[in-house]
Amino acid sequence: MTDYSTAIIAMVAITAVITAGVVFVLKQPSDLPSVKKQQR
Repeated sequence: MTDYSTAIIAMVAITAVITAGVVFVLKQPSDLPSVKKQQR
């Protein structure tokens, strides 16, 4: 049997990166209305 600990750790790391990316993207729209108001 193969030891899957490396694959499991890699999956956890990738999941953390994707989650951080999603949180970063979802925070952006809340900043956009203030940018639009400053342009007007």
